[in-house]
Amino acid sequence: GAQAHSAAPPPSASACFCPLLSTSKYMDARSALVGAALGAAASVCVLRLLRPNSPPRGALRQHAPVDTAGVLATGKVAVIIGSGSGIGRCAALRCVALGMKVMLADIDVPDATSVQAECEAAGAPKGSVVVQRCDCRVEADVRAARDAAYAAFGAVHLLMNNAAMQSNNRCGPYEHPDRWKVILDTNLLGVYHGGLAFAPSMVEQAEPSVIVNTGSKQGITMPPGDTAYNVSKAGVKVLTEALQHQLRSTDGCRVNAFLLVPGCVNTMIRTRGDKWVEGAAFKPDRAKDEREYNGVVDRAYAAEKWRERGAWQPDQVIDELFGAIAAGTPFYVICADGETTRAMDDGRMQWAMDDLVFRRAPLSRWSEEYKAEYARVARGF
Repeated sequence: GAQAHSAAPPPSASACFCPLLSTSKYMDARSALVGAALGAAASVCVLRLLRPNSPPRGALRQHAPVDTAGVLATGKVAVIIGSGSGIGRCAALRCVALGMKVMLADIDVPDATSVQAECEAAGAPKGSVVVQRCDCRVEADVRAARDAAYAAFGAVHLLMNNAAMQSNNRCGPYEHPDRWKVILDTNLLGVYHGGLAFAPSMVEQAEPSVIVNTGSKQGITMPPGDTAYNVSKAGVKVLTEALQHQLRSTDGCRVNAFLLVPGCVNTMIRTRGDKWVEGAAFKPDRAKDEREYNGVVDRAYAAEKWRERGAWQPDQVIDELFGAIAAGTPFYVICADGETTRAMDDGRMQWAMDDLVFRRAPLSRWSEEYKAEYARVARGF
């Protein structure tokens, strides 16, 4: 049986989207026999018939809702690390609209102060929105933000680890160690520092609470170019999965975690990346972000130009995130955008994972060997 199984041809790349099912030793033996007779691709289909109660790969089986009742409610407290613009800014404004108290933690105090003024203009009472300078790369800064939040408000019900940097496809696998350090320290260690500082206190307060870590689709599908950013966001995914597992496995714990996975969103991250990498060579009149677009300083104009390019606005991301928190599910808050549908996102993620399952070349989606096959498969997304 083992000899016959090893002699069976490997599954072709075109079989990548046939469902694979994990089986018991008994089923592994049946699979080997079928594989010897029909080949690996046919054996997959037979296994589906032999195990009718097993869901096909990719079936929508969302986990049971976690307890998030009352987290997004009047009087509750949010700490948003990376709150001076983009998704963090919109999260703060949404929290204020819900009657929550907010700490705006950001390395850029003027930006955070500007958001504070927006929150107060939207109706937040004086003292209910505070600014805290916080460099998430520095553990002591994040601990200081925790201490200040508990001193000001007495509890924390929503923590968002949202700060991030990217080089805009200018940080490859063996280049620019200085950029690598900044990106990993901000995007990955910054998120770790947030959990390290806040999670034990949030568990101890024994109230329904949520930790949100901002990842990225690039941390799942890994498009070539900005390797450091991809690595950092892949790390955020792994870290947040482990966090959610530990929280749900802790007796009496009322804290839960969510992984926010935005797609193309109109924020400040690209302009800040260009300024950081280009330095004095940066040309302000070609900035394209949430505040201006090619020299036109106007949020509405910039939003429309980004919408034409297929980007979501940050408030749409917050719609998805707060909807998931209110419902208690899903853990993976994977946002669509104007460029991609859910089916396209799911197909791209499945293709990426199948590189491992089928032992293909890594990043095969961008490989000449698989380029045509991916194009054929992608037409079905």
